[in-house]
Parts: sequence; structure tokens; C-alpha cells
Amino acid sequence: MDGRIDPTARIYSWVRVGEGTTIGEFSVIGKPFRLVHGVEEDAGGLTVLGTQCQIGCHVVIGRGTVVGDDCVIDNGTRIESDVTLGSECLVLYGGQICNDARLGNRCIIGGFVCERAVLGGNCRVFGKLVHKQLDPTNGWDDAVEPSPTLEDDVFVGFDALAIGPVVVGRNAYICAGAIITKNVPAYSVAYGINRIVDRRDWKGPLSGSPFFIKGKR
Repeated sequence: MDGRIDPTARIYSWVRVGEGTTIGEFSVIGKPFRLVHGVEEDAGGLTVLGTQCQIGCHVVIGRGTVVGDDCVIDNGTRIESDVTLGSECLVLYGGQICNDARLGNRCIIGGFVCERAVLGGNCRVFGKLVHKQLDPTNGWDDAVEPSPTLEDDVFVGFDALAIGPVVVGRNAYICAGAIITKNVPAYSVAYGINRIVDRRDWKGPLSGSPFFIKGKR
């Protein structure tokens, strides 16, 4: 498939676009990190879009970000600077991935991924991965707080929150609306406020979901 870049899209000079990649209307690719005194910063590395990607309309991708092959970045989504996105990922529903986050292959993001979060492969995030903000009096860029880490095959439901340096084990399932501030073991179900059970102890059809069965536990 031949790639197409819509003439209304803004593509900065430090952007490299892979073969067959399409970019939709009014998207901005390679945007500098932030306005400083009304002027866009000029520091940073290349922005790289892999081959056969589909970039929708009104998408913003920051400077220094690398998007793997065969990704779909849907309309109205935002990927900030210096993000690494694996191959075959999907970003949709207005999802946002913040600076320096690292995502593995085949992730689906329809929520919020904070700065420096690390996600393994096959993760699905429809809630929010966020910092603790222990001292809101700090300057916005002065404090570097630890971020959540998700191992492979983690699911984060709608409106769920994983806060701070939590580690969520592989094939863990965080239910919609949960608030999680402590580690979640592999093959567990997390719900409510820090309520966590092994999937085999979950009272409901989720315990027999193929999501867990494929993990062979």
C-alpha cells in the first residue's frame, strides 16, 4: 500500500516516515516538547514512524518519538515526546501517551499513560496510569516521580487508576473503576480500592476467561 500524507498535516523536518504510512488531516508529527516563552523548543531527536502505519486526523506525535511498524494511531489521539511504541499497537478513544513512556508490541491504549511508564507486550489500558503527585508545590518539571510498570498481557479497565510505582504482573486484570496503589501479582483480579484476589478465587465468569487460560495458570 502506498502511503499518503494529507496536505493539511504538519510534518516537521526531523520526522522520518516509513513506507506505506498514511497521515490524516490536520495532524502534527514531530511536535517539539513544549512552548517556551511562546517559542517551540528546537532540541530533541528524530521522530520515526514505522512502515504501514495509519495515522488518523488531528493526531499529535511529539519529537523524538518512535512508532513501530503496522501501528494505528486513531483520530484525536496524542503521543508526546520521546515515547517508544512497539509494532502493531492501537491508540484510540482519544488516548494519550506521555513523555518517555515505553510500550511493547500489540498494546491497545484508549486511556492515559503517564510519563516514564513501562508496558510490556499485549497490554490494554482504558483507565489511567498516573503519578502520586506527593508534593504539588514543586515546579511542574522539577520532580521526577516513579511510574507504573505493567508486565505482559495486562488489562486495565475503564476509569481504573494505577498510581505511583506499582508493578502489575502478567495476565493481571484491573477492573473498571478500581484504584490501585500497590503491586498486583500475576494472574490476579484487582477491584475496588486495592482489593486483589487470585483469578481462581474470583466469583464470576471472569475467572474462566481465555485472558487467564492462555497464560497456562
